[in-house]
Amino acid sequence: MSVRDFGLGIQARLMLGIAGVATALVAVVGLVWTTQMERELSLELDQRVARMVMLVKRNLAVPIWNMDAGSVENLLDAVMADPEVHAIEVRSESFSDKPIVRQRMGQPVEPLRSEFDVVYSSNAYAAQKSLARVSLIYSREQSQEQLQRTRRFVAALLLGVLATVVLSCYVLVKRFVKQPVLRLGALAQRVADGDLGARAEVGKRDEIGRLTEQFNAMSSSLLASSQELKRSEERYRSLYENAPAGIFQADDRGRLLSLNHALARMLGFASPAQALAAGARLRQLAELDPADYKAMARALMRDQRLQQVPLRIALPEGRQLWVELTVHRVAEPEEGGGPRIEGMITNITQRRLAEQELTHHRDHLEELVAKRTQALKQAITRAEVSSQAKSRFLATMSHEFRTPLNAILGFAQLLQMDDELRPDQRARIDSIRNSGEHLLSLISDVLDMASIEAGKVRLQPSPVDLRALLDMACDTVRLRAEQKKLMFAVDLSPHLPQRVMVDGQRLRQILLNLLSNAVKYTDAGAVCLSVQFLAWDGDRVRLRFAVGDSGIGIAEQHLSHLFQPFEQVADSARCLGGTGLGLSISQQLVQEMGGEIRVRSVLGEGSEFEFDLSLPCVI
Repeated sequence: MSVRDFGLGIQARLMLGIAGVATALVAVVGLVWTTQMERELSLELDQRVARMVMLVKRNLAVPIWNMDAGSVENLLDAVMADPEVHAIEVRSESFSDKPIVRQRMGQPVEPLRSEFDVVYSSNAYAAQKSLARVSLIYSREQSQEQLQRTRRFVAALLLGVLATVVLSCYVLVKRFVKQPVLRLGALAQRVADGDLGARAEVGKRDEIGRLTEQFNAMSSSLLASSQELKRSEERYRSLYENAPAGIFQADDRGRLLSLNHALARMLGFASPAQALAAGARLRQLAELDPADYKAMARALMRDQRLQQVPLRIALPEGRQLWVELTVHRVAEPEEGGGPRIEGMITNITQRRLAEQELTHHRDHLEELVAKRTQALKQAITRAEVSSQAKSRFLATMSHEFRTPLNAILGFAQLLQMDDELRPDQRARIDSIRNSGEHLLSLISDVLDMASIEAGKVRLQPSPVDLRALLDMACDTVRLRAEQKKLMFAVDLSPHLPQRVMVDGQRLRQILLNLLSNAVKYTDAGAVCLSVQFLAWDGDRVRLRFAVGDSGIGIAEQHLSHLFQPFEQVADSARCLGGTGLGLSISQQLVQEMGGEIRVRSVLGEGSEFEFDLSLPCVI
């Protein structure tokens, strides 16, 4: 539906609505008016009939008693002079053998008949005697004509009001509603066509004027977001092109999609375009042992990622390189197009050669130990610098991903506030927001891990209300536990201090991760958080935090690598949506606080994670 159609629809609905209300109001007033007039006319007619009856009774008795036919005739003619009297009939056995009748032509309209006796008494003490029987017929013709005139007046008034209302509605709605809505529609169309930042003139400071201001603000916000997205993309592109390590993207069949300058130079090409023109697959640009390739492909399909795998490759011109490969498989990339493989290649030839040469000459070249050791240290330093660059790249890239993702989540929330969305549209927007929040949590985990590996995590202790912090952590997961019908228990020692010095955000992150895992891997039973007082050490208190559950438990052979990054020991259905970084991040944060997470678990019976912290008390 176009903006013009939408404006005409509003105009028509307003005109019909106001016209309908005015019609109903005038019709009700006219109905009440005519009904009241009809009642009054009927009452007045009844009163005139009563007066005429009294007049005939008083003036007809004497002429009939005196047998004065002329007076009777004159009286009847006088009665017939009233245009509302249709007929009068006098029957008297003593005065005339036949009834005396006066009657107009035609049929009376809604006749009103009144019959009465004419009586006479010769003196005040004599009994009254009935002299005649009179029948008086009145016609309502004049009353009906007056009522019809009133109804015609009401109908004319109704038509006049309707015409005035329709004309005024057409003019006012066109001026104050239709034209501003058309301007808003034109602005929306310009924004939809890509003219971000377009503005519409604000006419009056009414509701539509405020809506126009909001449209203008939204257009400006979209322009700012688009510009920020472009700048973020340029920063990411610069980081991608200028990274010291080789970076590539390929499809699920190994066909190269892109690579950066560092990888092109590593493979002996002047530019990425030249490398892509030389071969569609990475195996065509660098030969790899078939057995190593098959083993690596199976491991990638199984684990979805490979971490720092050393490989020896042969280049077309005959050179051989030792490289370190880190690669992961993206099952459902945002831009579509099927699964994708992303990887990073670091040249470790010098380090590998140094290691081999050192191993080969270790027992025979005592005099060259110092020189070779220095060369080895330099090679190791270069490798560490490369590894740190990789961590910085990963942290920066994860951070840059947040900017457009926050914009996506923000606009998804704005769209959810629109009450005019259809259910299917609202379901799609909910899916966008849920997927975005899930992706944001994954990026946060990756960013935390990268920051820890780069040594950039610094605790920020501050005075914290310990019980309030524990309540916040429990409230976050209690609802999920109740949804799974689990008993959620909290056991706090009565000797816990009120306030301690600790990085509350990091401690809450640790407890949330342990509690979330407990709820996630528990199908029935209970989840318990326990915080116990151990001892005082001067002005410091030693506390033991424990999270226990009655869940699936962990096999003993998996406990050794439980806290390693990207490790998940549960079945694939329960691991869906996780990164395998939570426990690793929690362990390193606890170690930064001076403790260590310990785990006790029996397969099929449950698990318990605990750690001890020594924290300063705040008075």
